[in-house]
Amino acid sequence: MTERPPATLESYRQGADLTGGELWLRYFALGGMSTAFQLEAFLHGALMPTPHDHDVIAHALNERFVELGGNHLVPYDDDGLDA
Repeated sequence: MTERPPATLESYRQGADLTGGELWLRYFALGGMSTAFQLEAFLHGALMPTPHDHDVIAHALNERFVELGGNHLVPYDDDGLDA
């Protein structure tokens, strides 16, 4: 497992040109169950998201990058893939 710097998700959010609220709506629409406050804490490294939460956040961001004409830039969590 590789370590992710705590601010990585926040830097991706900024690159996706989304507010925290816009990202939370996308995250929630994909089945994310954390509050907007918890999502902000994940973005800034105050809380570590579960692998599932990380993947839902990554998916929401990756959808936005595709909308902007890019690719899937945010890596998904690898935990459990080798099990």
